[in-house]
Amino acid sequence: MLLGLLAFAGCKPGQPPPNPDPDPTVDPVDCTPSVTPGTPLRLLTRAEYDLTVRDLLGATSKPARDFPREPMAHGLDNDADLNQVTGAHVAAYLDGAEFLAADTLVNRRSTILPCTSNDQACGELFIATLGLKAFRRPLNAEERSNLNTLFTTLSATEGFEGAVEVTLQSMLQSPQFLYRDEQALGPVPVPVVTLGGYELASRLSYFLWGTMPDEQLLEAAANGTLDTPAGLEAQARRMLADGKSVDGLMRFFSLWLYLDGVENTEKNTAVYPQFSPALASAWRTSLELFVQDVLAHEGTLTALLSSNVMYTNDTMSMYGPSAPSSTFLRNEMPGTQRKGLLTQPGFLAFKAMPDGSSPVRRGIFVLDKLMCEPPPPPPAGANITPPQPSVTNTTRERFAAHSQSDGCAGCHKFIDPVGFTFENYDGLGLWRDTENGQPIDASGGVKISRDTAVLGDVNGVAELSAKLAGSRNVHDCVAKEFYRFALGRPLNQADTCTATLIGDRFMTSGGNFRELMLAIVQSDAFRRNANPEMTP
Repeated sequence: MLLGLLAFAGCKPGQPPPNPDPDPTVDPVDCTPSVTPGTPLRLLTRAEYDLTVRDLLGATSKPARDFPREPMAHGLDNDADLNQVTGAHVAAYLDGAEFLAADTLVNRRSTILPCTSNDQACGELFIATLGLKAFRRPLNAEERSNLNTLFTTLSATEGFEGAVEVTLQSMLQSPQFLYRDEQALGPVPVPVVTLGGYELASRLSYFLWGTMPDEQLLEAAANGTLDTPAGLEAQARRMLADGKSVDGLMRFFSLWLYLDGVENTEKNTAVYPQFSPALASAWRTSLELFVQDVLAHEGTLTALLSSNVMYTNDTMSMYGPSAPSSTFLRNEMPGTQRKGLLTQPGFLAFKAMPDGSSPVRRGIFVLDKLMCEPPPPPPAGANITPPQPSVTNTTRERFAAHSQSDGCAGCHKFIDPVGFTFENYDGLGLWRDTENGQPIDASGGVKISRDTAVLGDVNGVAELSAKLAGSRNVHDCVAKEFYRFALGRPLNQADTCTATLIGDRFMTSGGNFRELMLAIVQSDAFRRNANPEMTP
């Protein structure tokens, strides 16, 4: 929350803000094959857990909503080093396993039991078939023996149904289920290993679908299809053509846009009497439907930044036509007031203050999430108090005066010209031509950047979005975020060449998001893993 309020006094006048990712144009590297860092064991995120038990057990109750929240790393929740089990997780996994096992046996028994004989042979078949799906690979001899022994012991005291229930609980609490083992480390230590079929199947399915492999993917892992680049590409294309690929894409966009934050936005009702929690919930749904609409049609970064579609329900009737119910209506809006992500009501309201708009919060999103050129945090002692609301001056005038001091001007030279292009939108994301009786000035633009394609003056967000949509740097930035999301770890200098190649393919494809995901899947970094014990 404070990020959008900071004065960002750490920038030096005349210099672009630092880029957290390696930039080959600034830091040339040797692009000969190198060992990129490996990804360690990856704990299922809450979203992955819910989608996995949906596909494994048919459970749609989303039990992981009560699990501890994941630590966030630059907006993403799947950093393998940060997302670790705590005591709170252990208790939550136990509760979840007990609920899911009982619920499945009562309501969906046939989804887990492949036989009806209710004897030891049926129990062992249940363990082998469900174990393959739950562990995303065949059980090894020790696992099979331990589970079979557990089942036999329980059958004698709890009966067949009780043995099934407790054995299922055991599977759902096992590290083999809760972690994604994609290391493929064998008995002979080597610096780099190519992932085996089952490791690739797991990495592929959780990236593209956000969930466990389906039967066809597990079969491809078993018969060696995934061991060849052609076989891997064929499976990836099949999965990207499936409707479940929207789950994988939306997992990224939900985090990238912080949709949970949109839904929890609060406003000062003395300033905005139209606001209600129902409106904040509608903002989130509207923004989510907009992204889904882009993915279902053009599916490109350009469309994300330029589509004139806006979804509204009766709660959002102030923004445009709406249906006379809670149903969301798809509108193709005329003119340039609603052109792309940066003009969506939910985005604008979230990137604003409770009592007004915010050039700082809106400008930082563009610099950070779209250009990968975020301002640094402010130094100790910096004034982070935003200018007070006024009944006479415009927001632009207040922020311009606020940033005149030497401590603030350095970074505001980058942030404010971008943020001021949003000034036609108030704190609710409603269009305005005047503020406090004065005409709105939405002129601005990107003044300093490594990317010359986005430099220059613009008037309003539609013109800014058009510049961003044509930028190679913006395509590279979004591609890097997807790449980091796929691997579940930060990027470093060793990733620069791979990220550049992925960016090339993304740009060549016209900014197609599914082609971007395919490019990541076909990269060496996705198909191989460095041994963390041997990586320098």
